[in-house]
Amino acid sequence: MIRLLLLLLFTHAFLFSFGQGWNPVGSRAVSLANTSVCLDDVWAYHHNPGATASIRTISIGAYYETRFLTKELQTQALAVAIPLKVGVISAGGQFFGYQQYRNTRAGLGYSMKFTDFLQVGIQGNIQALRLGGNYGSTISGTVEAGILAKISEKWSVGVSVMNIGRQHVNPTTDRFATVMRGGFQYRPSKKVSIFAEVEKQVITKISFKGAVEYQPVQALYIRFGAQSAPMEFALGFGYRVSGFSIDLGSKYHQTLGWSPNFGLNYQFKEHEKK
Repeated sequence: MIRLLLLLLFTHAFLFSFGQGWNPVGSRAVSLANTSVCLDDVWAYHHNPGATASIRTISIGAYYETRFLTKELQTQALAVAIPLKVGVISAGGQFFGYQQYRNTRAGLGYSMKFTDFLQVGIQGNIQALRLGGNYGSTISGTVEAGILAKISEKWSVGVSVMNIGRQHVNPTTDRFATVMRGGFQYRPSKKVSIFAEVEKQVITKISFKGAVEYQPVQALYIRFGAQSAPMEFALGFGYRVSGFSIDLGSKYHQTLGWSPNFGLNYQFKEHEKK
């Protein structure tokens, strides 16, 4: 029974990580069931390159997740965004697995505002896969792009495409999945945000996602969401004070159980313009 469970876990991890080359990261995003194509914080680097153009000060973040409470299925991630005179440059990386199986994705991105409401970004990544023993390692490159349109104070629409060229996992004929995402954010009030999103990979079923973020007081955020294909639920909390934000959350798979996560972010103060 234990061997069967381990086989199930690693099969799920293999398909999820090796097939995609990308894991959803950032505690806020994961707590919203990965309904994140319209989020414009530093973790937009991993969700929608175009959304990072909203960042106005240097921002950094770190993330950790233990998928299904199994140490061999750990994910660590980093993200940083630096505003320039024109546009925003960003960088990040994510690391999945353990000594015998390690999947790494890291790269650089650039985004800018084309109009008062339209933001566009592009990003290049190095994808590395290392297997233990004598199986060796492989490195490939991928490109992704994204758009965020802030139609009004209440409505935003986002679209992103990962692995535009459908790059191969060298030297095999397998491909990193091309992930296409589109969704919207609606803010009926200053305290509530509603998210909806559709995700499609070339070889998988469409995934539908929905989430809500509620801010009962100035520094506290409550988040919950759900997604299909696979069916998972998510819940999380965030606390922000003096530029720091601490986020806690977890996703729940009906068969494999809980995947707790933790995030720590810092946003530098914005200099007053003279």
